[in-house]
Amino acid sequence: MITKSKLSEYYSPDEPILFEDIEKRFELSKVSMRKSMSLLAQKGEINRFSRGVYYIPRETIIGESKLKPSKIIAAKYLMNNSTTSGIYTGLALLNKLRLTTQVPNVVEVMTNVETNRKREVKLGQQKVILRSSRVKIDSENVRIVEILEALRLLKNIDDDQAKKLKIYAQENNLKRKDLDKVLINYPRSVFKKLVESEIIDEFTS
Repeated sequence: MITKSKLSEYYSPDEPILFEDIEKRFELSKVSMRKSMSLLAQKGEINRFSRGVYYIPRETIIGESKLKPSKIIAAKYLMNNSTTSGIYTGLALLNKLRLTTQVPNVVEVMTNVETNRKREVKLGQQKVILRSSRVKIDSENVRIVEILEALRLLKNIDDDQAKKLKIYAQENNLKRKDLDKVLINYPRSVFKKLVESEIIDEFTS
């Protein structure tokens, strides 16, 4: 039987508890796990966000806390099993890198765990577009993938945007040899933007 105290050993309040994760932590059948989680939710010890997603709420001055969709996105698609597995793309990526001030209504994610070229899901009220990754994303190449995706998305790169991407490459100490491994999966137009903007010069040998 799964109890709140056992879940608390692995999960902090307001952290997504994914059914596929607890399968690996507890030696119970799927039926038993579903019954345990359902019972805990009925008793109010945990909350159910959506099918297969639960969380331990905390008390606030306005009542119980609500689980943020961004945390579910991170747990399911960006850091699968504590391993880097995806990035934000689209306007969400450009906003993260401060290349635009536009805030997306629909969040886009490129991830290793998605096999479809494009698929839309809904996390609460948040629409999310999932895209399969061009290259296997890991902790070694994730920042490089972000830069290449940003260049792919931008039609024209102004001096300020180029400067920000150069600083991003510098701050993360990105290497040319690692860039080359990822770059072969992108269209030639991305390589052209790298060269013309001189961002490529910030990748160390």
